[in-house]
Amino acid sequence: MNKLLIALLALTLLSGCGQNEPAAEAPAAPQASETEAAAVSAAPPADPVIDYVWNSTAEGMTDEQLMDIAARWNARIDAAGYDMVGANILKPQFETDDYDVIWTLLWPSSEAREAAWADWNANQLADWNAELDGALSYEDGNIYTFKPAGGWESSLAALPQGGTFIPNFSFCSFNEGFSEDSIATFREAYDAGLAEADSGNYGYYILEPQFEQNEADLVWLDLFADAAAMQEGSDTWSGSELEAQWNDMVTCQSFTFAATAIRR
Repeated sequence: MNKLLIALLALTLLSGCGQNEPAAEAPAAPQASETEAAAVSAAPPADPVIDYVWNSTAEGMTDEQLMDIAARWNARIDAAGYDMVGANILKPQFETDDYDVIWTLLWPSSEAREAAWADWNANQLADWNAELDGALSYEDGNIYTFKPAGGWESSLAALPQGGTFIPNFSFCSFNEGFSEDSIATFREAYDAGLAEADSGNYGYYILEPQFEQNEADLVWLDLFADAAAMQEGSDTWSGSELEAQWNDMVTCQSFTFAATAIRR
């Protein structure tokens, strides 16, 4: 599961460069300073969950064909009236035999997710598979669900359908002597830096797996508006004191994707 996803959805799009920088969650307070108020981390409404669905595509599938499938899928979601916040398609920018694309689904709650999947499996899945005829497919065992924890809001939250962005997923293990408390402390300084820099083209989220996995202590999702924003973030991060602190705390594997918003 160390090669997962990412994607990201309008309300949960956030991320930091291949650098993997953490940030702190600072609740708003009436007496907070300007910097503290600006650094309030982005907590999604309600109790959202995100599905990352690993899909295989037919050999030679074009972007136009994939977007046509997305349009037909959207029509089914609309007709069924599922309570869904958004969806993205992620294409890996690295070699993997695990999947060709990741279909990301953003739900407002676990209840909405479970109700939609139950109806889909009972009333739509067979017809959908027949319609696709092998062009796109997934297995039940390759659906990975996360809940977004703390993060940093960005302009990506308003990304329209058809918009693109770059998510970078980091699967990290704590180095000896460090723990979640270390990350919380680190995020305070990280968020303060984001507030000072007014980083509108970048956001991040910490993702909590809703399944048993022992390969990572921390899943960090960086979201960049485009390649220029990712390069700018990398230039700022490289050689910084925060980078040194981060490398002392965690050891990570990072996976970058090219993402397109297919539902908003």
